[in-house]
Amino acid sequence: MRRIAFINEKGGTCKTTLCVNVAARLAARGRRVLVADMDTQGHAAKSLGVDPRGLSPTIHDWLVGAATFAAVVRPTGLPGLDLLPANKDLAAFPVAVAAAPDRAGVLRARLDELPEGAYDAVLVDSPPSRSLVTDNILVAARELVVPVALTYLALDGCAEILQSLEALRAERGEAPRLVLAVATLHRHTQLAEEILAKLRERLGPAVSRTVLGWSVKVDEAQSHGRTIFEWAPRSSGARALAALADEIDALGAKARAA
Repeated sequence: MRRIAFINEKGGTCKTTLCVNVAARLAARGRRVLVADMDTQGHAAKSLGVDPRGLSPTIHDWLVGAATFAAVVRPTGLPGLDLLPANKDLAAFPVAVAAAPDRAGVLRARLDELPEGAYDAVLVDSPPSRSLVTDNILVAARELVVPVALTYLALDGCAEILQSLEALRAERGEAPRLVLAVATLHRHTQLAEEILAKLRERLGPAVSRTVLGWSVKVDEAQSHGRTIFEWAPRSSGARALAALADEIDALGAKARAA
């Protein structure tokens, strides 16, 4: 089972957009996919048409052992795609696991409990800051997709993730792989092109071939709790997100063949 985290320690980089729409594309290609919303804002849930406000139980209850996986997981209405929703209850997670022997390994342990073959991939939507929740995601994930908005200081969040990976590797002897850095919110400006060039210079082949521009159709889809493939399947945003999902899917096929 692939474990892919969409992560950046900066906000506004399109983590949720990528996570939800890549998940939908993979599911449409016949993969069994689980989206784990690990952000108190619950944006992944909202983007899939689930209102997380007042929802119970949530992923927090599953993580701390207060609810079973079956009680928390929800179908999304899209064949092959399930959701573990989050809301503000997740803010209590650090306190709830403070006495756990491995506080940073709770999510990993829970995912290890899932029956073999239950899903082909788990995609995790991450919060926009470093916290115990983020540490849990880094320990649980095997692959990282880092969206990098092509704006001023955009590379900082990516650099911070790389530093976090090195610290995790030094502490635990292992860390997930950065499989893709994805340029997002691209506009045809000199600044955006300069940042994109720096990103490619720094990370080389780890930068995705697909560059995502700003798309009003994607915003519209999220505001209606739909994926771009449901809302505007022929839009430029849908084509770009499909291409990105296909890149990620191909990485999985390559890893299985290795």
